Amino acid sequence: MFGGLFKLAFGILDGVIQQIVSQVRIVEDAVTGPLRGIVGQIVSGAWKGDGATRFVDEMNSEVIPMLVNIMNVNQGYASAISRSVERMRQAERQATQAAQTLMDVFGQIF
Repeated sequence: MFGGLFKLAFGILDGVIQQIVSQVRIVEDAVTGPLRGIVGQIVSGAWKGDGATRFVDEMNSEVIPMLVNIMNVNQGYASAISRSVERMRQAERQATQAAQTLMDVFGQIF
C-alpha cells in the first residue's frame, strides 16, 4: 500500500527537479547566453561611445551576475530536493526491511 504512495511521491519530486533544471536551462539559453552575445558584439565595436560602455558595464557587473545567481540558486534547490528524495528512498528501504524482518519473526512464531 505505502509502496505505491512512495512511488507516486518520488515521481512527483523527480518531476519537480526536472522542471527546475529546465527553467535554469531556459534562463541560460533564452536570456543569459544571448545577453553575453550582445555584450560581445558591442565590445567588438557594434556600438561605440559612453552609452555602449555603460551598457556593457551594467550587463557585466549587474544583470548577468544576477541571472547567474538565479540559475545557481535554482540549481541549489534542485540538488537539495534530490538529496531529500534520496534520504526518503533510503528511509523507505530501511522501513521495508524492518517490516519484512518483523513479518519473518511473526511467521516463525505462528
